[in-house]
Amino acid sequence: MGDYDAFILDVEGTVCPIAFVREQLFPYFLDKVDELVGNADETERALIADMQSRHDGADTAALLRRLVAEDVKDPALKALQGRVWERGYASGEIKAPVYADAVRFIQRNAGRVYIYSSGSVQAQRLLFGHVTDPLGDGVLDLTGHLAGFFDIPAAGRKTEASSYQRILAAIGFEQQPGAAMFVSDSVAELDAASASGLSVRLAVRPGNERVSEAQYSTVTDFEDL
Repeated sequence: MGDYDAFILDVEGTVCPIAFVREQLFPYFLDKVDELVGNADETERALIADMQSRHDGADTAALLRRLVAEDVKDPALKALQGRVWERGYASGEIKAPVYADAVRFIQRNAGRVYIYSSGSVQAQRLLFGHVTDPLGDGVLDLTGHLAGFFDIPAAGRKTEASSYQRILAAIGFEQQPGAAMFVSDSVAELDAASASGLSVRLAVRPGNERVSEAQYSTVTDFEDL
């Protein structure tokens, strides 16, 4: 597929099953909502207030559940989720099932791989810091292999070309965007990334929604990148 100097990877549906977020991380957070609201520390109270400033809902727990159900990309919500998941990862209740080929790809391209997700940078670091070892029962920390992390507050929304332009500027590829590749399972994200000049590939993984593959080259295994 050619040589590239940098890779920007989406997370769910690209490097790990889309079901991990929807069927494990989100339910774990929802199970902890009442505990979060009842025992919120100063930082969490500030995040809740920030979130409530943008969304109607007097009942904080109900508002949190509604925003999760609607998959609202609110930065304060993402930060709250990250704090709850941090406790889950620390306790061993959560481990990230990153695809084995993606694990090898990140290890093989250490220092050239960046992550861009609507999940907070904190949540990204937690996920890649607690990866199920595909060769055993242990846990791998891949954060040292990754060159950087980007989320909505850092770069912007993933369906806007300007977000990818910010990332390209941040990683030093503003003048040669085609030397960097963005991989995602979302056609809308690939449209935006392509408009910024990035090379792109459509990730096709088990469980992903079926999309038209005619517009973009696909990748089913990162060994092919």
